[in-house]
Order: sequence, then structure tokens, then C-alpha cells
Amino acid sequence: MLAQRDTLMKRFAGQVAADLERALVNEAQPGSSAPVLPSRERLAALIDAARQRTKPDPRARILLLDERHRIVFESPDEAPEPWLPLLLPGVALVQGEDGTRSAVVTAPREAASSLAALGLYVAVVQPAEERGQAGSLQEKLTAISILLSITAALVGAAFARVLTRRLGELTLQVQRVARQEADGIVEPKGQDEVAVLGRAFSRLLQALRQEHDELDQLTQELEQRVQARTREVERLAADSRYAAVVRERLRLARDLHDTLAHSMMEMLHEIRTLRVLHAHDPQRLGAELERAEEVARQGMKEAREAVSQMRLNAVRDLGLGAALAGAVNRFAERTGLDVRFSADPQAASFADPRAETLFRIAEETLRNIGQHAQALHVDVALKDLGDGTIELAIKDDGVGFDVAEPHPGHYGLVGMREQAQLIDAEFELHSIPGAGTTMQLRLRVGPEMRPGNNGVRHAAPTP
Repeated sequence: MLAQRDTLMKRFAGQVAADLERALVNEAQPGSSAPVLPSRERLAALIDAARQRTKPDPRARILLLDERHRIVFESPDEAPEPWLPLLLPGVALVQGEDGTRSAVVTAPREAASSLAALGLYVAVVQPAEERGQAGSLQEKLTAISILLSITAALVGAAFARVLTRRLGELTLQVQRVARQEADGIVEPKGQDEVAVLGRAFSRLLQALRQEHDELDQLTQELEQRVQARTREVERLAADSRYAAVVRERLRLARDLHDTLAHSMMEMLHEIRTLRVLHAHDPQRLGAELERAEEVARQGMKEAREAVSQMRLNAVRDLGLGAALAGAVNRFAERTGLDVRFSADPQAASFADPRAETLFRIAEETLRNIGQHAQALHVDVALKDLGDGTIELAIKDDGVGFDVAEPHPGHYGLVGMREQAQLIDAEFELHSIPGAGTTMQLRLRVGPEMRPGNNGVRHAAPTP
């Protein structure tokens, strides 16, 4: 706006200078070399005509100044300025004695050479309120800045209050969901931070609810599976109890076979012998009756021992080694054979239910040796093979027999093999007619075998 004003003032000054130059040239007297300044009325008319053409600010004044910057002519005619400082061509600001400022524009002197010959030049003076009120403008700008800052602060406070209220409502909804008073939250409308946060909470709650439902479904499925497994375990427990009953029946059958059946077979053999002697050799009848009485007494003793073993489990209470030592001692006393027994400490300490099966197989083997082997020496060894496996070996130097040959009516070997299979033991029987018999039984016991104390070896005394 100031540039437009300065341009208009320059145009006005230039127009006045050009009109004065033409007037001086046209009104010059013939034969006179010096131009003559027109009258004041003529000057006023020329200036008014230029004002009509250029249309400057109504407050703009035209001044004719001399070399000393004194006002020679002024239009419109007002209180003349006492002096003006040296002004260069262009735009300048001058300050009056009352502090007011004025914009002064001088026309180039070459634009009016005739006027310059008279020592005059044209200047346009106009009040410069915009330039003179720079401080007031700065104050206005400062006031506007403060007003804008206050407005921004108020708008921000109002916006923050709205956000705080919306955030409070969202917090209340989340707290209700946390207290299980509501199933979800109402998503806030809009695109502000509260709306984004509300949508995030809503999606999170939906995901949690979905996971909760899936977890409930999984829990129900697990409960159903647990119930099914419980019924299966109960069925297996019933089967296990039935299997235990069957195993106990088989054990009793084996015990009866090992004691009463053997005794009854010997009694039957003695009765047959007595019948033959009664018919052919009556003198030997008394000795054979004593023999039959001894057989009956031994059968009664074995039956009592079997009943005693049912009441007191020596294997469980003392360990396999101690139980075998007792059985070997009784066998040696009954048969009068030379019996040697040895046991590694760790193998001797074995005492779980499988040890009972090993003990019964050993008893059956010793009983077979006493009745059929006609042996002089018997070796019984219980070894720890060092890899969690124990071995029970019983060897005699008796008459031996053919293992592959069937023995109808005799169930001892069949029973021993069945018992070994029940505990996953390896049962081996080696025998050659005339070269004795060896029975080996290997069982993988693992951590069930307790560590022994010392490498003690037991030897059964020979009467």
C-alpha cells in the first residue's frame, strides 16, 4: 500500500513538473533567453489540471522550492513550511516540529530544465500516517498476537475439556466391563484420540471375550476327556483287580502243585510200592512203610511251610538274597546234598513283587533237583550283571534230561516258563542226559534294585 502511494506521488510530481516546463517554454518572450515564472493563478491552474489527471491523495500538496529549500509556491495554499532539508530526488520522510511525519517526493530536475534554470524544483508533500505510526502498528500487532494466543488457549482448553469428558466416559465404560457389569463398550464417534482409543479397547475386549469363550470350550472338552479317562482308568483298575485275582489263583495253584501235588505223587508211588511188596516180598514191607511215613511227614512239613510263606512274605521283608539263602539251607538239610549259594549285594537286596516270582521259580527248580536229578552238588548264584539286570543261575551235576522231549503230566517246567513270562524275564534251561542241568533266569530290574552294603557271599552248610 505504501509503494502504491509513493508511485502515485511520483507520478503527480512528474506531471506537475512536465506541465510547468511546457508552460515556461510556451510563455517565453521572444528575444529573451531567461524563462519567466507564470503567475500564481496560472501555477494554481496548471497544478489543478495535473491533479485532475493523476488523481493523487487529496491531502497531497505541490511545493515549488528554491535552491535554499524555501517554499516559493504552494498548492493548496496553507501555512508555509519555514524550511525543508536538502531533498534528493525520490521519496523522503521529514518530521515537523510537532512530531508529525510527511512523505516528500521530488521530481527529477532534468524533467523540467527551464524550471531548473530558474533555480526551482517541484516537490509533493503528503502526510505519512502509516510511516509515522510504526510504533502504533507494532502495538497493534502485539495486541493481535496476544488476542490470538488467548483465543488459541481458550479453544485448546475447550477442546481438552471435551476430550477429558469423552475420556472419562470411556473410562467409566471400561471400569463397568472390568466389574462385569457390562458386556462391552460403546465405541466413541469421531476421529480424535479418544475415538481411536475407544475402538482399540473395543477390539481388545472382543478378542479377550473370544479367547475366553474358546478357553471355556477347551475346558469343557478337557473335562469330558478327563471323565472319559476316569471311566477308562476305573475300567482298567477293575481289569487289574481281576487280573490280580487270576494271578493269585495261579500262584495258589502253583503252590499246591509245588507242595501237596509233589507229596501226593510220592505217597502214591509209595502205596504202589507197598502193594507190590505185599504181594511179592513181605519182608521189605516194614521198611517201605517207614519210608511212606517219612514221605507223608515231609509232605506235611512242606504244606505247613507253604502256609507259613503265605502268611509271612520273606522276599518282601528280607530281600531276595536272604529268602534264597533260607530256602537253600532248608533244601540242603532235607536232601543232604552239597549246596553252594552266592549273592551279589545289590541283587540280594531286590525285593519287589517280581522278586517273589524269582524265588518261587528257584524253589521249584530245587524241588525238581531233589526229586529227579540224583545230583551230588548244586550251585545257586544270584548275580548283578552291572546294567540294571540280575541273573539267577542254579546248576546241578545230576543225570540231566532231554529238554526237547515232552513230559506229559508234569507241569513244573511249563509253570516256570509262564511265571518268567509274567515278569518279562528271560528263562533258559540247558540240560544234557548224564551231564547235569543249568537253569538261568535274567531280569531287567533298573532303579528298583537298592544298592547293597558289602559283597557278602552266603554258603549253605552241608550236613
